[in-house]
Amino acid sequence: MKQLNVVRFFIFLATTVGAWGLLSLGGSEATSLLDVGQVATRDYEARFSAEVVDTVQTEAAREQAAEAVPDQLRQDLNSELAAFAELNDVLAAITAGVIDPAAPDPVLVAPDQVAATTGTPAAPDATATTTAAPLVPVSGRVFLDVDGDGVFTETVEGQRPDAGIRSITVRLYDENGVEIATAETQADGLWTAPVPIGLVSVAVDPGDVDFPSGLTLSTDNGLQTLECGDEGCEAVSTGYRPAVRPVEAQVTELDPQFPSLDTTTLQTLAGFATEDVVRVALGEAPVLPDVGAAALTKLTDVLGDQVTNENLSQVRDQLFAQPPLVLLGGTPNESARSAAADLVALALRPNYVLDPQATEAARLEAEEAVEPVTVTYQARERIVGQGEVLEQIHIDAIFETGAISGAEVGQSGGLLAVLAAMVASLGFYLSRFRQEFWTRPRMAALLGLLIVLAAGAVRLTIEIQEGVGAAPGWYVLPGVVFGLMAAVLFDSRIAALMALVIAVLAATGTRDPGVVTYGLLSTMVPVGFVSSLSSRGSYRKAVLASAIAAAGIAAAVAWFFHINPDQASWTTAALSIGQAGAVALGVSLLTALLGLAGLQFFEAAFDITTSLRLLELTDRNHEALMLLQEQAFGTFNHSLMVGTLADAAARAVGANPLLARAAAYYHDIGKTQNPTHFIENQFGASNPHDDLDPLQSVAMIRGHVTDGIEMARRFKIPTEVAEGIVTHHGDGIMRFFYEKARRIHGDEGVDPNDFRHIGHKPRTAEMAIVMLADSLEAACRAVFRDEEPTAEAIEKVVSRVVDEKVNDGQLSDSALTLAQLTRARRAFLEALVGHYHQRIAYPNFPGT
Repeated sequence: MKQLNVVRFFIFLATTVGAWGLLSLGGSEATSLLDVGQVATRDYEARFSAEVVDTVQTEAAREQAAEAVPDQLRQDLNSELAAFAELNDVLAAITAGVIDPAAPDPVLVAPDQVAATTGTPAAPDATATTTAAPLVPVSGRVFLDVDGDGVFTETVEGQRPDAGIRSITVRLYDENGVEIATAETQADGLWTAPVPIGLVSVAVDPGDVDFPSGLTLSTDNGLQTLECGDEGCEAVSTGYRPAVRPVEAQVTELDPQFPSLDTTTLQTLAGFATEDVVRVALGEAPVLPDVGAAALTKLTDVLGDQVTNENLSQVRDQLFAQPPLVLLGGTPNESARSAAADLVALALRPNYVLDPQATEAARLEAEEAVEPVTVTYQARERIVGQGEVLEQIHIDAIFETGAISGAEVGQSGGLLAVLAAMVASLGFYLSRFRQEFWTRPRMAALLGLLIVLAAGAVRLTIEIQEGVGAAPGWYVLPGVVFGLMAAVLFDSRIAALMALVIAVLAATGTRDPGVVTYGLLSTMVPVGFVSSLSSRGSYRKAVLASAIAAAGIAAAVAWFFHINPDQASWTTAALSIGQAGAVALGVSLLTALLGLAGLQFFEAAFDITTSLRLLELTDRNHEALMLLQEQAFGTFNHSLMVGTLADAAARAVGANPLLARAAAYYHDIGKTQNPTHFIENQFGASNPHDDLDPLQSVAMIRGHVTDGIEMARRFKIPTEVAEGIVTHHGDGIMRFFYEKARRIHGDEGVDPNDFRHIGHKPRTAEMAIVMLADSLEAACRAVFRDEEPTAEAIEKVVSRVVDEKVNDGQLSDSALTLAQLTRARRAFLEALVGHYHQRIAYPNFPGT
């Protein structure tokens, strides 16, 4: 407690000094005359020596340093990936356009076709004696018909000759269509096989895995029937031609797809791809992949340097000047090199783009590296004389050398005393009536920070008003945002106190009753709107309503305090009143919307659980809930039901239903680490606890609490919500494993404390409700798996679970009264009856 008092003291001291420092900025009426471009009203001499920074010269030097920093670039990986994808797309399109889709596929001859061709002989005589027929050789050839003339030509002048196709399966059938032998072609395409004398059918198997793709039959002998005599027989050679389209047709189709590619390039690449069909069929290496590999390698090399919009043309020119090296048959091929260069040029794009953030950072670094330009003034040295035009260096020197006397600075001591009295009064109020904030130094620190920010706002308002020189300048005071933030972060009573704080700060800073009145009322206005917030959208509506109300308040205050109808026409007065309202409306809207971003910072920095933050936590799309749904689906559904029950009970007893629902959603988040340790996630799989000692099972179950606390830190779940992880089991006994241990070891061999959950009992009504809802959902799921969930049966389960928690003392530390517990029972019962409501049995529906 003593340590907490010390912390509070320093918080209130820092608040007082911070507010005093901000309100003390600037000077009195005398100092307000010091402005750049004005004429000095008297001579100013340095009272003591000082080195003064010439901000104008320093800023000019820093701007010059920043301008000298070149633009910073960052690597654009998406651009690089797009370049490789486009190059691959071109190669894929060229390969896909080679084969003629109209060419017939080689079709495997079926046995029934063989039988139909040779005819079906008469059934053999069952009484005849069967003897093995002698075998004779049959041979033939399977060849690649390069020129497609159907004739095997081994030598052709000026072009590639026909050649045998190796490793192709040839199947031989008897006259009944029964396969009697197979043969495999050799390197020259020849094959041979022994067959019985008589009719033999021969068919090439194009379904063989070794059969080259892209071929079609060029000879009309896909199935041959031979009469094999004593000397054997020979099949007519079977030819297959490339099923390719003319190169010109391919280029005509590719040209609209890739208009940036040169036609010669398309012809070269399409020619390579067409010839590759023959090469692959003959067991040779294809050429197009070599060209593509060379282009990809070159593209990788080029993108290894910085390619920008500025040097893109230069890089392309250099690419054509030094095209990629492509070796065909060990010899560089100029056509292939030119085509590869054209491919790279097509795909090439800038992979380094301007990085504004890095450029700004580099320029800021350059600015910070510039040493300030300083001017040294000695004691009693004249800074500026009467009648001379003031420059910024003169004004800075006047303040830093003490050229202004203490009397001109103002009554800072009295200001400090007033602010100290105000902060002390707030502390006394919190200690007597708001213990929930007094015992939490973070909340006291947050309130102090709001007070300091409010002092800064008052100081800024004074500066703006002095610059404007008209009454509407006072209404830039953003009282609305402080009322909104205090009401959301604390509550309506603290927001009312914040209105008093704004009034005190406005009084000490401006000594204008009109500003004091406006600050008080504009800060009070949002309290009524914020009390019914249910979403960030509601916050925006509250902002709009508060801003409109602030505009009305500003108009009324300006009319009464700042407008003198006797000294101004009604037209002028109406214009000033309208200006005051418009300024108040605009400033209130802008600052309050900016305050929404500030709320998120304060929620996280000070671990505050506002209703807006609870709404975000109960959103099913929250990353922690998505993880729970993916990793532990049974626990996820259990948590949703617990949240529904907790929400209903919290509403019934007047607790915070959003807090109860959020705590229920996350109370079992630790089960995502080992989901199968818990029965709701096993889905029919074996239960690991069946083969474990009860104490081992207890250790595994306890782990979901410690794991849950760790995950709450990882996902930045507020402490108030994470409290549900620690308290949802309290320190109760794990009854199942305790009874199991008693059966195994006997009563004397079991210590009940070894089977208690880790954690502590609930200390708030919300956490107590979560504990009850968790136990009720689990109990109902277990009981009504086998029993009919009637209202009477549900009521028995509710009474049994609640009474068990009460008798075990698990609710002894919570704030639940007996009356509230009764209302919670009723809410649980109604929610569960609604969940297990009776359904209509549909006729002829499975299970009815």
